[in-house]
Amino acid sequence: MVGAVTAVAALTAATTLVHLAGNPPVPVAVEEKENPAEPSEWMWAQRANADGSIPATAYEEALAQTRALEGATRRGAPQLTDVRWQQLGPTNVGGRLIDVVIDPDTPGTLYVAAGTGGVWKSTDGGATMTSTWSDDLPQSMGALAITPDGTLYAGTGEPDHGGGGSYYGTGVYRSTDGGATWESIGLTETGAIGRIRIDPTDPRRIVVAAQGRLFDTGGDRGVYLSTDGGETWKQVLDGLNDSTGAIDVAINPADPDVLLAAMWDKLRYPDGREYGGPGSGLHRSTDGGATWTRIGAPLAAPDTEPGRIGVAFAASDPSRAYAITNDRIGNLTGFFVSDDAGATWTRPLTGEPALDAADGGFAWWFGRLWVDPADADHVFSAGVPMMESHDGGRTWVTGRGIHADQHAMAWDPHNPGRVYIGNDGGLYWNDQGGNVIGTWAAASVQPYMQFYAMDVSTTDRSRVSGGTQDNGSLRSWGGSDWNLYRGGDGMMNRINPVDQLNVFACSQNGGCARSDNGGDSMTSIRARFAGTRFNWVSPLEIAPGAPDTVYFGSNVLNRSDDRGRTWRAVSPDLTGGPTPRNATSYATITTIGIAPTDEDTVYVGTDDGHLSVTRDGGATWTKATDPDLPDRWITRVTVDPQNPDMAWATYSGFRWESETQPHVLMTNDGGATWTDISGNLPQSPVNDVIRHPKKQGWLYIGTDMGVFFSPNLGRTWLKVGASFPAVPVMDVHFHAATSTLFAATFGRGILHATIVD
Repeated sequence: MVGAVTAVAALTAATTLVHLAGNPPVPVAVEEKENPAEPSEWMWAQRANADGSIPATAYEEALAQTRALEGATRRGAPQLTDVRWQQLGPTNVGGRLIDVVIDPDTPGTLYVAAGTGGVWKSTDGGATMTSTWSDDLPQSMGALAITPDGTLYAGTGEPDHGGGGSYYGTGVYRSTDGGATWESIGLTETGAIGRIRIDPTDPRRIVVAAQGRLFDTGGDRGVYLSTDGGETWKQVLDGLNDSTGAIDVAINPADPDVLLAAMWDKLRYPDGREYGGPGSGLHRSTDGGATWTRIGAPLAAPDTEPGRIGVAFAASDPSRAYAITNDRIGNLTGFFVSDDAGATWTRPLTGEPALDAADGGFAWWFGRLWVDPADADHVFSAGVPMMESHDGGRTWVTGRGIHADQHAMAWDPHNPGRVYIGNDGGLYWNDQGGNVIGTWAAASVQPYMQFYAMDVSTTDRSRVSGGTQDNGSLRSWGGSDWNLYRGGDGMMNRINPVDQLNVFACSQNGGCARSDNGGDSMTSIRARFAGTRFNWVSPLEIAPGAPDTVYFGSNVLNRSDDRGRTWRAVSPDLTGGPTPRNATSYATITTIGIAPTDEDTVYVGTDDGHLSVTRDGGATWTKATDPDLPDRWITRVTVDPQNPDMAWATYSGFRWESETQPHVLMTNDGGATWTDISGNLPQSPVNDVIRHPKKQGWLYIGTDMGVFFSPNLGRTWLKVGASFPAVPVMDVHFHAATSTLFAATFGRGILHATIVD
């Protein structure tokens, strides 16, 4: 993910009337400035404190609070506990996979780890995937491993970069029944697991590369060894710095006492990253991990501050090893070969330009190698495409026919020639030894898509669209299954409530387009927006009571009265202005709440905590000055269907140190004062709020811990359904005609449930 980009249409030195609370309207010159220190990580910036931190225990505490609230719901409102969430989709398009392993005993059985969707199992060779991970456990995954007897090990916490999986994991888990049940076996303070390796001669000997927490130092980092199947762990290689963790580890198949471990200095800030340092390097042990030696030239020296490193042994020739190195900003710095089990290395330079191009300038997403178990010269390297070499890395072939961004690979021991690949589009395989320009098949059922937003047609519940991470904007119509109708990272999707052919689909940083034929053809409207700063997920909303009117937010509010064909700015900069270095905001508008009874009454929230209201379509503005409003990222504002003076605002963010923070607030006086109605909610980000269209006291919210309901405007909160996974709910929608509640999740696709009202 990247920061906001500069708009091509800038509103400069414009004049409008701004009504600040307690003062008469005054003319204000709009001087827009780009943000000099915009955050680099949208998902994290929303959830972090002002200093960019999230307390290490905040996520686990929120999970525990959620479990307690589920218990209270079960006792006090069992009808809500009995609500059954069902998968809507998409199932034919997969989200990001981090790892894949094959069951050594049972043909056709394999397991995949989704970036923010838990562990999934297939018993039909990958055609269909079924969740085999507890809904109660963190859904962000880092690594999988399987022993000869089928014992599974799963490491939680995505290690590659952060992305949407920027929630700390809770260590390593083990399953002895094919994923039906899981038990925690330690390393709970690591935050993210880079790799898990099993000794081929002793399945109770396990080596783990513990990467650590992305935005914090300390915790369980380095290489850990267990000799009793995960019952106990010993750190065998520590990092040079408190931000140094292990990202990869390889065990020599002929002599398991020979280990190669890749250490990585990695720490991220709200406005940038340190993805390299003197602690990054490749280390070797010849005594089972008791002692280690950092490998020297030709590999990078500590003073060059190298970045991510990947390493692999060749099973058919245990003396052969490969390594790939990158610098701290994501460029390839070398591909290396060893013919003495990692003692010395050479560098076949001829193939490096192809590998460098494949990494796309962000090699810290990849840095992973695989070797054909039957051919030591047959090597694969992760990149935007999968790269393949038949001559030990001297020349490379660029893959095609599969989704971009490769993360996982596995050879099927039961099916000669079959190779599986996991990437940002899900699971693929071919039966040609992994031939990257061969013919690939994809899983037909893989429900672990990462959604940012969604919408449903008012007149047709089956007509659903949504914006997804790295899979564009998807729609459920226009084909036999879900299909792409707008590229990029899909963001805001909206369907006109009186004309379902009039649709909007946005990509990152306000890259919006409109259509009058249901998305069969799209017209870009990005250049028509005023503004200089655009959020990664820039808001676009259609006025419920006047669907020809559409609003869009940059750092100023834009309005269209002809269904998005033409636009004009109707506000000054509604943010606090460009942010200082290390800030956690883009200084952009993040939410637009339009009164269903009056399209000219609009509430606007920003990522730097500013709330403003207009009652005349933007001619004048009132800024909320209630001191009880949190100084945090505002995720959504929803206006009451009947009363434009009543509205609800939701806030992101985990708790600050030991203190709680408001996550849901309500106003009854048009935004002059706000009341905290968070009540007994878990201390986790709230991403959306809606009011039931018929029941005045009924509220639904989407949070990082699932969907919650209040029957009394927030005096008490209850959990909706006992089977909802612990995954962020980015958008909720209530379809009034069918009493269906929809939840768009970041890792488990779109779920829906029937609500008895």
